[in-house]
Amino acid sequence: MNVLVIAGSRRPKSNTGAIARDLVSQLAAAGRAAEVWRVPKWSAGPETTGEALEKLAAADVVVLVAPCYLDELPAVTQRLLEDVWQRRAELRGHAPLFYGIAHSGFPEPIQRRAELRSMRFFAAQMGWTWMGGVGFGGTSPIDGRPLDEAGMFSRQLRRVLPLAAADIAAGLPFSPQTVRRSEKSPFPMPVRMIVTLVNSRTRKTAREKQLDLDAQVYAEHDRE
Repeated sequence: MNVLVIAGSRRPKSNTGAIARDLVSQLAAAGRAAEVWRVPKWSAGPETTGEALEKLAAADVVVLVAPCYLDELPAVTQRLLEDVWQRRAELRGHAPLFYGIAHSGFPEPIQRRAELRSMRFFAAQMGWTWMGGVGFGGTSPIDGRPLDEAGMFSRQLRRVLPLAAADIAAGLPFSPQTVRRSEKSPFPMPVRMIVTLVNSRTRKTAREKQLDLDAQVYAEHDRE
């Protein structure tokens, strides 16, 4: 079984890359050959899409790891998926198993569900078997460091990624236990309290920068 782990962040030093590399290590420990392939820094051109198609054609399993930008996939990652779909005939019907891993700085699972739905939709359009998705919150403090160096900020990932890797290595969908444990908040306080603190900080920043949080950006303004 060959596993391709796609790091869906354009940043060279990213939390996405840290998660992808740790997952590859977990898979190697489980006896599965795996490699990380990172999306391009800018929008994918024909050569980059061709390289992606070559990697996909050689993979039995594909795992897309991506951050949430405005509750969705980063634009460069979304564009790459669209280009792969446009050229899907070049895969000659090859259909790897497809897993999704999303992450964001927010602790609430709902912040990552839209992105995971997009991944599932992509799999359906490609004719691939969707093996499920997991989402991790509170990843911002990792700051691109290896997970074993990030201390308490990566504890949740370090506990759950071995479960995800075991599911992938066995060729099984993510188990309910893996999904449930991935959705736990990594912070040692109630989610409601975290939301209150983040909202308070946002309002404070808005006041300092004289930003109107209620402004409707695209609304027509009254003209004299």
